[in-house]
Amino acid sequence: MTTDVQAPAPARAPARASARPPAPDPTDRRARALTRAVVALCTAAITVEGFDLIVYGVAMPSMLADPGLGLDKSLAGTLGSLVYLGMLIGAVVCGPLADRLGRRRLVLASGVIFTLFTVGCAVAATPWQFGLFRLLAGIGMGGVMPSCVALAKEYAPRGRSALVATVVLAGVPVGGVLAALTAAAWGGALGWRGLFGVGAALSTLVFAGAYALLPDSRPAAADAPGPRATASTASAGGPGSGAGLASGGPAAEAKNPSPARSVLSDGRARTTVLFVVANFAVLLAWYGLNTWLTQLMREMDYPLGSALQFTLVLNLGAVIGSFAIAAVADRIGPRFVTIGSAALSAVAVVGLSLGGNTVVVLCLTALAGVGAHSSLTVLNDWVASSYPASIRATALGYVSGFGRGGAIVAPLLGGWILTASLGPTTVFYVFAASAALSAAALLAIPSRRA
Repeated sequence: MTTDVQAPAPARAPARASARPPAPDPTDRRARALTRAVVALCTAAITVEGFDLIVYGVAMPSMLADPGLGLDKSLAGTLGSLVYLGMLIGAVVCGPLADRLGRRRLVLASGVIFTLFTVGCAVAATPWQFGLFRLLAGIGMGGVMPSCVALAKEYAPRGRSALVATVVLAGVPVGGVLAALTAAAWGGALGWRGLFGVGAALSTLVFAGAYALLPDSRPAAADAPGPRATASTASAGGPGSGAGLASGGPAAEAKNPSPARSVLSDGRARTTVLFVVANFAVLLAWYGLNTWLTQLMREMDYPLGSALQFTLVLNLGAVIGSFAIAAVADRIGPRFVTIGSAALSAVAVVGLSLGGNTVVVLCLTALAGVGAHSSLTVLNDWVASSYPASIRATALGYVSGFGRGGAIVAPLLGGWILTASLGPTTVFYVFAASAALSAAALLAIPSRRA
């Protein structure tokens, strides 16, 4: 009898052991190195994307002066918007594909697409050819961002997700800095075609490195970011079923048949829509400035060298300031940081419309870059933290994809306003109002998790 009473004890011991925190991992140093490598490769991918995006703005004065293209400001705005239309398509299509097929595959495939068509932009003979190649390059660019953010977040140390998202998405303004520096140093010799060629060459190098070194999602990608993820894992078969949920296995499909449907279910619809509106508005302000700032400052009688400085400072401010703001977001959460950043951008852009002393305007330009880009980066971390891992890339793809409508509209608006002779001040007012709308939409998002 004594043996019968004591026999169950060994069976309970493994259960207790499995509930304890895992022992320290002897390969922890290797894991940290892998995390750094993933973040560095994803950042590099976003950097070359940023170069290829923003190079259009710094190349625009040269393109407008090229008689072979025959561009006016309205047509230049239309061509500038096509890359963002492509990014919308790419993000919406590739976000769900990344959840199903793996982040690595989508990063590489998307990178190859936008590299090839950036080469096409460099050799385009007519405006319609350039526009077609920009559209197709944008599809590839749209696939890179959600896959890189989702992959880097999976490797991020606990409590550093906002910082990791900021590091990765800082690649966009870093690419803008490189584009502005390249144009300032060698733009005259390279011409606008050479600037696009430099972007294609950098992209080739980065994605060749990613092909050799970039891993895919962690096996335990279903990292239970919140109560819903835990519940889904439990209902799918307990602790051993986490990988099945992340990979879209049968049990996960029974609970959650479609990632696309899931971002609008379980009370997430309002939050998802508000995220889209906020992203739309701040993207309109951010990419509007990056597309038109050089030309706007020339319209305000600043010489070309100074006008290029403004684009450089806009992106430098975005890079440097966003790290400080991300550190605050990791301490107090993304909500008020994102709202405050969008409001800062709105105020700074109103100040830009006044012109005046170059030093003061450069400082306002830096603040506009800090606010607009920081609200974008922390917004992406807020989105990524608001959805389970199994639909995270889908949520990021939808928010960034449909939000890309703002980036599509921004070049068009600038071209229409300038063609109508309403002046650069009106363009600045429109971008400032858009940043303010972003802050208002973010303020309306419920403070609980989506």
